[in-house]
Amino acid sequence: MKPLPELLAELVALRSLSGAEDGAAAYAADLLRAGGLDVERLGNSVLARAGGCGGPRLLLHSHLDTVPAGQDWDQDPWRARWDQDRLVGLGANDAKASAAAMMTALLQLAQQPSAPGEVWLALTACEETDNSGMAAVLARIGLPDGAVAGEPTGLQVVRAQAGLAILRAVWRGRSCHAAHVARVDHLNALLEAASDLAQLGSYLRLEGQHPLLGPSTVAPTLFHSGARHNLVPDLAEAVFDCRLNPPHDAAACRRALEDQLPNAQVSVQSERLVPVETPERHPLVQAALRCAGKSQAIGSSTLSDMALLPGVPAVKCGPGASERSHTRNEFVLRSELEAGARFYARLVPMALAALEPQPVAP
Repeated sequence: MKPLPELLAELVALRSLSGAEDGAAAYAADLLRAGGLDVERLGNSVLARAGGCGGPRLLLHSHLDTVPAGQDWDQDPWRARWDQDRLVGLGANDAKASAAAMMTALLQLAQQPSAPGEVWLALTACEETDNSGMAAVLARIGLPDGAVAGEPTGLQVVRAQAGLAILRAVWRGRSCHAAHVARVDHLNALLEAASDLAQLGSYLRLEGQHPLLGPSTVAPTLFHSGARHNLVPDLAEAVFDCRLNPPHDAAACRRALEDQLPNAQVSVQSERLVPVETPERHPLVQAALRCAGKSQAIGSSTLSDMALLPGVPAVKCGPGASERSHTRNEFVLRSELEAGARFYARLVPMALAALEPQPVAP
């Protein structure tokens, strides 16, 4: 079996921007197949299975894709060389460390007597963009009985994850030639939008909050108006990122935004990524806490493919730190990586036991 630090370095060195993960997928598929696992490719996603048929079905999942590298790195983002305890590289933290740790744990478990149940490992494409890799996996195997998402959480156990809605606001005006603004009736849509947005502030917070996830927030993230310097724009558009926490949904965000933007038409562009939560006392959550040596699970405002598993008992947990994701000089520590592999190896048999139906008392 390839040493875990070497596996991660080789995986990070393979460029795998979202939608272009072919090299990383081929590498992972070959390695898992060589370890004796049943492996198949679903586009640029990799699906492997260990264990026998029957019993509970546990899905381990992480992702192979990365966001683009920024311009201010101190080294080549794909150089992927260990410097003592640290590996710097694009995707090292988010989430190739989790992917590598899951691969190693599953290969180790495959050499041991089979636990009662099936263990699936999905290393997905396009998690950073449209979650189409995970959608393909679920179309292939259906919903599992339980799931573990591999993301950088510092091995904190996440049992609740925020949802995401995308809202669009449109301001309409009346255009004219910029040379005639003093003489021709017009309505500058850019200024209408600016007036509304200035009153909004940096973000909108909805009333009430979830005990683990906090308040739902609405933040303007994209803006466009105008096509030429000499034409007063008759259209302005803004896009809003809404992090949804119960009890709020996309409709609640739209109503709140309409109250703040009186001159705009507000619509919901996407609401498919709903909040997910597993009860604190669920046996899977308790098993993960014992394996991680933690006393209490937490919530997470960042998204993952866990969003496609509403109703499935699931936790999110992995090596690395969330605050390093999508940053310059992204890195993971060797100690974090190895702790992650040990966590997954301990968790799999305990998770399968936790997912076994409990006998009903007569």
